[in-house]
Amino acid sequence: MKLWAMILSSVSLAIGLLCIADTIALADTPLCAYMPETGHNIHGVFQVYYRAHNGSESFGAPLTEAFWEKDRIVQYFERARFEFHPENPEPYRVQLGMLGEQYYGITDLPIKSQAIPPANNPNFRYFPESGQMISFAIKEYFDRSGRTDILGYPVSGLRFEGGSFVQYFQRQRLVWNPAEASANKVRPSPVGRFMLDRNYAVDFKWRARMPNDWCGTPPKGATPTPAPFLIPTPTAGNVALNLQVRVRFRQTGVTGPQYVDVTVEDQNSRRVPNVALYAVVYLANGERHFPLLPTNASGNSTFGFEIGNQPQNTNVTVEVNAFSGGLTASARESFVVH
Repeated sequence: MKLWAMILSSVSLAIGLLCIADTIALADTPLCAYMPETGHNIHGVFQVYYRAHNGSESFGAPLTEAFWEKDRIVQYFERARFEFHPENPEPYRVQLGMLGEQYYGITDLPIKSQAIPPANNPNFRYFPESGQMISFAIKEYFDRSGRTDILGYPVSGLRFEGGSFVQYFQRQRLVWNPAEASANKVRPSPVGRFMLDRNYAVDFKWRARMPNDWCGTPPKGATPTPAPFLIPTPTAGNVALNLQVRVRFRQTGVTGPQYVDVTVEDQNSRRVPNVALYAVVYLANGERHFPLLPTNASGNSTFGFEIGNQPQNTNVTVEVNAFSGGLTASARESFVVH
């Protein structure tokens, strides 16, 4: 019995320390970034993806806030459209829209078999997935700029447009000026701006400059109570059969950033890690959409937003939606602006 008690005590202590460690990590992790040049915020998983893939160099500045387009949350950048797919496993939750294919709808027939270069040719690369190849300066740019993750597969051959050579990829249009001697002789096109202008008016509300959400370092909340050690029941085992979401305002007020804590548990009140989340905040002047960071090892996530100028005695409501495999859940919490 003493050995079993020591094991239980050790596990409980480890869980408690893990909760505290995760709280500190959350407090020190930037939750969003504000780009003053265009007046837009990049939140949660979009910010993580942006920073992990060379940010402004790959995508340019954000041109909108995140918003709901058709059936998912998206955000437009100068050279890309971020799409949030919370139903997918990592690392496929954030994807780039196929804007290169949509730019002018240009695709070419696969090259003839006799034109396919040898696999060991350093100047050419053939893609059987699309039947096209890249070469020389385009290939050099492709290799140093994220390859298929950022550009996708080539969907056209090399073309001559507007005095320069261009090649279309699933997610981008590359322009090559052979007369340019610098490293910038191959440049990506502003496909995000092009598609935004094509689909939305200049006064589209999500294009308007927004206030800084100021969520770089949220204030630390109270140290959470260590989660009790629960012996798995024989019926449920260690498998999550359903999700339960809890939403808590860390602080509320009539001005400034509002921070929200999210916790996801299973049917046995055990914390569930790596759950994809998005939030919708309902304000008096409309709603905002946030692709959140997934839950950490203790089943927690946090986000913040600037409340702006809200009329007194109105509700601010936060709805959080959770996705883990085939499981989904949601929860709401509100406070009244006084």
